[in-house]
Amino acid sequence: MLGVLVISDSPSHCAAAEGALRLDGRAVRTEPNVERGLVAMREWQPELVLLDLGVVLTPGALASFLRDPQVRDGVCVIVVASPPQLQLVGVGVRVDDIVVPPIEEEELRLRVSRALAVNGRDEGSVLRRRALIIDRDRYTVTLDGEVVALTFKEYELLTFLASNPGKPFTREALLSQVWGYDYYGGSRTVDVHVRRIRAKIERREQYIETLRNVGYRFVDVEYEANLE
Repeated sequence: MLGVLVISDSPSHCAAAEGALRLDGRAVRTEPNVERGLVAMREWQPELVLLDLGVVLTPGALASFLRDPQVRDGVCVIVVASPPQLQLVGVGVRVDDIVVPPIEEEELRLRVSRALAVNGRDEGSVLRRRALIIDRDRYTVTLDGEVVALTFKEYELLTFLASNPGKPFTREALLSQVWGYDYYGGSRTVDVHVRRIRAKIERREQYIETLRNVGYRFVDVEYEANLE
């Protein structure tokens, strides 16, 4: 499980970060200042630090933090900076991303996932698609932190679609990829399984889209944003 250290003395920032990141199955630890944060980094060795610039008041203090060996050696750093604090993170300051408060949980989740993926720190066996998490090592699916009970074929079909966000597949292609070339059932098998998966995971948002006269595709917010 990936660890995220939040360094902030703002209760609202800490609460938003914990709510967003624990929903993704990440371990979260909060510390109120840089000194305690650096101690926590040595003890806990997180993969990512969310640093509130409200506790780092000068460029020199920020530079000192970023030069610390615990930070310099491969830890991702995302800073929370109000508009007046943005001058602290000008060109040449090594941070992976910037969040301007108020912290929006969906935005923070996306920024954390992007930063970890870019730096090769995210778990290769875990697919994170918004509130949906697929652990391919444990064959488990969770939604909003709750385990989703799927049959094995439902799990395989969902995992295949989620591994190819935005890419359309015909029913025949899905039968071939998930059920195998020697399966002789009809395409209605795919429809039945998709319907059952949707009933279990689409409580408040759509994950699988039906493409008329084509088949299905997994809808991913990040993928759709890249098309715009």
